[in-house]
Amino acid sequence: MTHALRWTVGVVAGLAALLPAGSWADSIDRDPSSSCSVRVHYPNPVPAAAEAFVLAVGTAMSRSNYDFLSAQLASKGYVVVIMDHQPGNLTKTDAGKYRDCMLLVKSQIGSWLGPVGLGTVAHWIAGGHSAGGQAAQHAVAATPGLADGIFSIDPYNLSGAPRVPGPALYWGFEATTCFVSANDAAKAGYYGTDGRRAFVRVSRRYSWGPCGYAPKYFHCSFCDGHCPGCTNCMTTPNHFFVDIANSVQRFVNAAFYGPWSKAALSGSMTTPTTLFVDSDQP
Repeated sequence: MTHALRWTVGVVAGLAALLPAGSWADSIDRDPSSSCSVRVHYPNPVPAAAEAFVLAVGTAMSRSNYDFLSAQLASKGYVVVIMDHQPGNLTKTDAGKYRDCMLLVKSQIGSWLGPVGLGTVAHWIAGGHSAGGQAAQHAVAATPGLADGIFSIDPYNLSGAPRVPGPALYWGFEATTCFVSANDAAKAGYYGTDGRRAFVRVSRRYSWGPCGYAPKYFHCSFCDGHCPGCTNCMTTPNHFFVDIANSVQRFVNAAFYGPWSKAALSGSMTTPTTLFVDSDQP
């Protein structure tokens, strides 16, 4: 077996292990412009109406780096668009290009997924990882109506970013990792949100591994293979993606189908976390 084939088999097996029995997620790649490259993950079967998450990639990342997370979200019935709004560039912080790429996605999603059953998008949720999360925050603040909500995973440096309306869900960390300040990332996004907001903070945990004594969960745990130049040399445990997807499902239900409350957003997790909602102070 060649190295490429072993890698493909491993990825397929990993995706299958993440999904509940009887479910699967499909994906398609699209390039609606030279400045917009996306991978669209969708549940199989796809519902007639579904929430759509547009998640921009982080620094030096691409649309192919978030398959594990996307598959788990799709297993909940969501459409997940992993969006590279600056393909070919290391940096991904351009809010204008984020906006333009998301508008292209919104205008073309029907032609992409209509043939497999998607009729309408119930709600659009914008966000991203790291630099992509920063771009999303600025784009949503500057463009009323761009999104119905926000979901970002450890966004890069939101200190001083313009305020955004809720509902919003942020995942972040108690410890600073990969040079992304814990205070300026998801915590700052939470404080910079008006109205309904939630912050899932992953607790500081360290363990021994190939890199020595390193954080078990860190800034690049969201990616399939961590980030260039930043790794803990350990495979992200499957339960991390499962916990994220479960929290997202609770967020969607509370934000759009009510009622919104800390009790509605709470649930058991294997990942050690603390949940903050609305007036809670991290």
